[in-house]
Amino acid sequence: MLDDDQLATRNAELRGTLDNLMRELKDRTDGLRDAQAAIAAMSGVASSPDGNVVVTVDSTGVLDKLELGPRAFERVTPEQLSQTITQVARRAAQSVREQVNAHMAPLTSEEGVLDLPDIVPGAPSIKDIFKVEQRDEPAPPPPPSDEDFGSSVLRKEARPVQRAVSTDEDEDFGGNSIMGKGNRW
Repeated sequence: MLDDDQLATRNAELRGTLDNLMRELKDRTDGLRDAQAAIAAMSGVASSPDGNVVVTVDSTGVLDKLELGPRAFERVTPEQLSQTITQVARRAAQSVREQVNAHMAPLTSEEGVLDLPDIVPGAPSIKDIFKVEQRDEPAPPPPPSDEDFGSSVLRKEARPVQRAVSTDEDEDFGGNSIMGKGNRW
């Protein structure tokens, strides 16, 4: 059994450890807030080898801007162009993910960091709060072909478009045109 002096010493050590842990959490939280602001301003940019496709994504990897050069449609099929755009967009998203991870690395480093399970066995780890997940992008499904639909999804011949024409002019206004009212409303 511990005497009062030993208990007081042990209690002081535990308080010091908890104070250090709280200070570390506060520093990391402040760093996280600053990092979030910096990350929100980041973007990723990638272009095709010929420079005809340039994609810009925001910090979350969402398409922000797509630029197609004047020669983007020359000597390529729509399918080839869409594949190029997809590849360039993925590279732009990967670029911004790398920037985010590099910016977050100091906050996710585990070197010399005291954690709650070190003090209280079975407690959740504070380190997990600051981890940034890296996800793998699945390969896109191949674009549908004419065989998938039984025939071309585009019309092979143009058909005239018929529009419904009302013979009752101003039917909603009892024969009086709203345009003829002038300032009498």
